[in-house]
Amino acid sequence: MDLNTILLIAVVLVAIIGVAIMYMRSKGQTNKVEEETFNTMDKVLEAVKIEMVEIVKDDISLGLSNEEFDRLYKRKARINEALKNCVHGVDAAKTLVIDLIRNFIASKVPPQQVTMLLGLDPQSEPSNHVKFEILMYRFKKQYGKDALAKWIKKYNFARERHATGSERAQDQAYYITVDDLNYSYNNENIILTVDEQIDVLAILIYQQYKGFGIIDTLREMNINGFNIGTSGSILSLGASSSLPKEFKANNSVWLYFDGKYIHLRFMNFGSEDEARRIIQLICRWNNPGPLTAKRGYLVNTMYDKSRVLAVRPPVSEYWAVFIRKFTISDPSPEYLIIKEYTKRGDLAIKLIEFLMRGCITCAVTGRQGSGKTTLMSAIIRYIDPRYTIRVLEMAPELYLREIYPSRNILSLQETTTVSAAECQDALKKSDAAVSIVGEVATDSIAARMIQMGMTASIFTIFSHHANTPKDLVLTLRNSLVNDGGFSNMETAEKQVTDVVKCDIHLDYTPDGRRYIDRISEITQLDEGIPYPDYNENDPVNSMNLITKEYYQRKTDRVGFTTRVILKYDLPTNTYHTVDRFSEYLENRLKNNLVVELRPAFDEFMLREWGPRPGSEEAKLSESELNARKAELAAQVAEIDSKNAEIMKNDADCTKLASDNKSTKSGDDIQREAEENELWKSGYLETADEPEAEAQADEAAIEKFLASDDFFDADDYS
Repeated sequence: MDLNTILLIAVVLVAIIGVAIMYMRSKGQTNKVEEETFNTMDKVLEAVKIEMVEIVKDDISLGLSNEEFDRLYKRKARINEALKNCVHGVDAAKTLVIDLIRNFIASKVPPQQVTMLLGLDPQSEPSNHVKFEILMYRFKKQYGKDALAKWIKKYNFARERHATGSERAQDQAYYITVDDLNYSYNNENIILTVDEQIDVLAILIYQQYKGFGIIDTLREMNINGFNIGTSGSILSLGASSSLPKEFKANNSVWLYFDGKYIHLRFMNFGSEDEARRIIQLICRWNNPGPLTAKRGYLVNTMYDKSRVLAVRPPVSEYWAVFIRKFTISDPSPEYLIIKEYTKRGDLAIKLIEFLMRGCITCAVTGRQGSGKTTLMSAIIRYIDPRYTIRVLEMAPELYLREIYPSRNILSLQETTTVSAAECQDALKKSDAAVSIVGEVATDSIAARMIQMGMTASIFTIFSHHANTPKDLVLTLRNSLVNDGGFSNMETAEKQVTDVVKCDIHLDYTPDGRRYIDRISEITQLDEGIPYPDYNENDPVNSMNLITKEYYQRKTDRVGFTTRVILKYDLPTNTYHTVDRFSEYLENRLKNNLVVELRPAFDEFMLREWGPRPGSEEAKLSESELNARKAELAAQVAEIDSKNAEIMKNDADCTKLASDNKSTKSGDDIQREAEENELWKSGYLETADEPEAEAQADEAAIEKFLASDDFFDADDYS
């Protein structure tokens, strides 16, 4: 045996011994995990992390058939994908990971240990978070994602309460305390089986492993939104303090529910590190880039289309995140406007419908949370279905294609590399009939929105945070000047009032009741506001009034006026009419309506606002005016009857076609298929055509084609 052979054998023996040692060491570690006592959540969490790593890296290539290998490979790939996606809140991925955690707990953690970890043994008391998760676990079985809403409504937790620290009884606030949580938990008297305890423990472990911590269950519920990090003392976190813990910064979870911000005082995310982990996870969907100290804030969306605003020190005083959930639903304007406490909500609905069908550029204004986005998405149904719609948003909120899948709609949003202004320029080439701007928040967007309203589309709908119509016009005017397109305020103002004609202003009460505060018209002074009339009987005074008006218009830069068309009376919760549209806007709106809707518009305006002063209708007597109203009402009823008949015929035709399709026999289907094949070949054979006659026809056609008469002399020139 030569030296090379000896060295080769020695190397092989060393390799075998090394592999054996590593195997025994890893086996010992595995046994250690199995034999370990899981007496804390942290130990279970660490064991779960190790288990997930082992599942992902397991070698499945040895000793398996092709079928077994393919099955295990796909399972491993599915687990890998779930572990990547569950951190974004993807429900399917989250369910799979929780199921893996549950299997580990069921096989490794004794049942009595599970009970002890949850604090359900006689010697322990569940933590506030465990109680909340148990309540949601039980409610979710019955109500699904409405579990939180059902829990709050069942115990009336959204009621007004006296504000903590206030000396006045009138100061109210919304909050759910630890005592409230304990009361509901004890009242439900939930007894969990062993399997249900394992389910709850798996959820809790997942929240710390891949989830969003204490707000993980909160995030998946059907709510308006929530935020964390927006209340409580920061300085008292690191030192002993007499301040109650519910008023420290780590107890700052606020739920946005039915238009109310409710402080969940029983929720505590522990430390600033946990707040950082949660917020960094929440805003990472779709790779928006890191939330660094230099960047300071980040606007993004989540997998479920929720809008995210995350901020961090040093830009903000503490880590905070704001989540607005936009549940993709189809709320009708009737559902949004007509409430059990409102009266004459039909006035607002009908007026908005005519504004949309009349192609009038409208601003939907109001403060945050007043329902601007929801109302905008609802009134799109009144726009002519033949019109194409193009949408520009800072972050996706409207999701119009999900609500109106049969319409021609495309939405664009700004990114880190494509600005909103560039998106607007692109939309000018997208065949837009109607332009919608989700929020006019910057000078450049305002300037281009006005430009689009003048040249790029029939009309525009946009949202804004202005408090009054005057504020709206002046803010847009200033944006035009600031953007550099105008140097003259008066010219910029006229551009704005040329485009924006109506302001639909929304508001809500402290107890969360949303309503349309007013619908106003914006009118240029030279459009419909004449100078005061000259009075021959009082020439001096009337001339003074005219002169005063003239100099006011020349010296005062405001070249427009506003009039309230519809107003909501908050004490009585009633919508009532105020002024009628200017003659200019009313004629413009009416001319844009389809012919069949014009009598309905005339009847609506005459019935609710009365005759226009100075018009022919204003000269009618009361009986003549009533007769005119009856005449218009009869025309509307006739048109509605014809429309109902057309809709019924369309429905009958659709049903008949469906019935015919469903009642075809197998022979009919086969015959149709054969005929289709014959059509494709260019000839359809008929049953009563004799073969000889067919051949004679073909011979005659060939003879005709061969004759000189087939072509004109001009064909050869």
